[in-house]
Amino acid sequence: MRTLILFIFVAVSNYACAQFSFTVTVQDSLTKEPLYGATVFLNEVGIGALTDFQGNAILSGLKSPVHTVQCKLSGYISKETRVEIREGVPGVFTILLNAAALDLEEIYIEATRANRTVANLPTRTEVLTEEIDEAASMEPSKISHLITHSTGIQVQTTSAGSNGSVVRIQGLNGRYTQLLKDGFPLYGGFSGSLDVMQIPPLDLRQVEYIKGSASTLYGGGAIGGLINLISKKPQKEETLLHVNVSHIGAKDFNLFSSKLFGKFGMTTLASMHLHKRYDADDDGYSDLPEVSKFNFNPKLFWYPNKTNELYLGGMITREERMGGDTRLIDGYDTDIHHFYYDNQNSTRYTSQFQYKHTFSKTAFFTLKNSVSAFNRSMRIRQNVSGNLARFAGKQFNTFSEANFSTTKDKYVLNIGANIYSDRFTEKSLDTNQLRNQEYFTLGVYLNHLWDISDNIALESGLRTDRAAGSTLVGKNSGEFFVLPRISALFKASKSVSFRLGGGMGYRMPTIFNEESEPYAYANIKAIDLSTVLAERSYGGNFDVKFSSNFGTEDMLLSLNQQFFYNLITDPILLNADTGGSLFYTNSGELMHSRGFESQIKLTLWKFTWFFGYTYTDAFIESGSSLQGLLLNPKHSIKGDLLFVEDGKWRIGWDYEYKSGQLLSSGLRSPSLFTTGVIVERTFGNFVIFLNAENFTDTRQTRYASLLSGTAQTPQFTDVWAPLDGFFFNSGLKLKL
Repeated sequence: MRTLILFIFVAVSNYACAQFSFTVTVQDSLTKEPLYGATVFLNEVGIGALTDFQGNAILSGLKSPVHTVQCKLSGYISKETRVEIREGVPGVFTILLNAAALDLEEIYIEATRANRTVANLPTRTEVLTEEIDEAASMEPSKISHLITHSTGIQVQTTSAGSNGSVVRIQGLNGRYTQLLKDGFPLYGGFSGSLDVMQIPPLDLRQVEYIKGSASTLYGGGAIGGLINLISKKPQKEETLLHVNVSHIGAKDFNLFSSKLFGKFGMTTLASMHLHKRYDADDDGYSDLPEVSKFNFNPKLFWYPNKTNELYLGGMITREERMGGDTRLIDGYDTDIHHFYYDNQNSTRYTSQFQYKHTFSKTAFFTLKNSVSAFNRSMRIRQNVSGNLARFAGKQFNTFSEANFSTTKDKYVLNIGANIYSDRFTEKSLDTNQLRNQEYFTLGVYLNHLWDISDNIALESGLRTDRAAGSTLVGKNSGEFFVLPRISALFKASKSVSFRLGGGMGYRMPTIFNEESEPYAYANIKAIDLSTVLAERSYGGNFDVKFSSNFGTEDMLLSLNQQFFYNLITDPILLNADTGGSLFYTNSGELMHSRGFESQIKLTLWKFTWFFGYTYTDAFIESGSSLQGLLLNPKHSIKGDLLFVEDGKWRIGWDYEYKSGQLLSSGLRSPSLFTTGVIVERTFGNFVIFLNAENFTDTRQTRYASLLSGTAQTPQFTDVWAPLDGFFFNSGLKLKL
């Protein structure tokens, strides 16, 4: 008996002291592909892990053989599974996650660094995900069509000759929009009017919008808002080949590849875009220039262990575009009747580096750096005498940031510092005064998100920047900016939420604005930074959102009503002196942008319908006088209807309306309506698509000529409507 009691005691003791471990394999429920980066967590013991490239996560050191496993991954519906470890049976469990096609609330936002979903973030943020693939079929060489899927966003053409364009948010000029790639400010300045034309969308997985003053997040430049383009990571092995042709002369060849090998991953984007000149109205001048562009963007990811990850990236872009007289573009010599052309060449070289160290499940440190060199030359033959407007130079930017983030039960805290430098050196051609300019900005910031209760969250931020600048005619001693920001979220119920937010912003003076582009910077004087000060802004927004699936899996209704107001004090405007030279100076006036956006999105069965209306009142106040901003429709409507049958069909119809716009002539343009249809058919790994864009053939030359002035010195008018009119393109996508 004593021996039996001792045996039982030893057995019970061994069981009590035993430790259990098991492996969870997470896969996509449809494709059975392993899912990298999924969170596998045991709530009762507070132990968790992330899945590796094979979708595996190992949980060890457990004292019980029975556990409830919670599995989460952005873009998928969270799932809880009960597992039991049995002696003699391999402890490997497979969890299949369903894609959250209708649950956009689960998308995690990266722009604010808070690692929160859209539904739980006080800062109002809009996200595009599933629209990316559709937009890539419509315009595979640039992101112009993609980023205009949201209300309050307008891509404005700055030059009819080169077809350059900028992004305007809530009626404010393009220079007030900050464009980011994976959180890096790679764009802007001398490259500003070419940026949206040079970024292919094939490697993007998410586009984030923050409208209104957002300088507190990333520094100066985001007075109107920011757009963050998020690239794909090597979460699975895939190869995408995209070929496209259009009847107006476009040819695109795009390749995206994602590879996994051990602790390394790699993504590569290579694209080539060729476009013949296109003269829609047969007036002898191109409405679209001849373009040749190449883009190469490789990234290498390294995950040496569970606490460290690193990636290195590079980007090379080369482009040549030529617009103007079609005979000259086709290679004929100049004569007294054919002399005008606009020729531009550009190259971009960029490096990206990011290192992340995880201290624990709730704290990590991130270090970023990017270096960018952008070269651009412009040659415009202006008149029959052969006079050339020439401008060329190199823009060299660096950006470095260190960030520490910690998360507790009720709050997220981000503390960081960054250094940004921007140096432009003009090439000496035939100008009397070089427009060299240089800026150096040092900033520190703090961002805090506090969950006051289950229904109330508060996000506050504070940034301080010191920005010093110099040109060859004057420099400042360094302007100092204190930029507070605050946002609040109140969830009245599971379906209804309210957001209120506001902040301050600034933008340093520069000649690289959309007003300068049509002049090719000819006769524009360098800015005297000892007298011209930065623009400063104040902005706020309030919105109400209703979202519900009404207890069904095949329906989701989302309604959003937002009100916004932005104020820019002492804006910098372009003026002319008595000698005809142009110069930028603080106007001493006030620039206002106010209005509201209304959005409806309904997903029912396999159909998704979106409708958005924007009212924008943007003007400059000078005493008792109010002057509306140019090329700004007061009323605009955007919408689309999409039918998707997975693995077979994708059919979309989009439409857009713009009311009349104020022109520099003082006249107002007519209102515009455009619409288009895209059809995709999937056959296994092949996708064939056909896109008919603007089939109402709405274009500016149907209303008036783009040319003004005499035949010996042609000038181009404002661009307020599409220049290409109707076009269709088709192609194929191959998934390997």
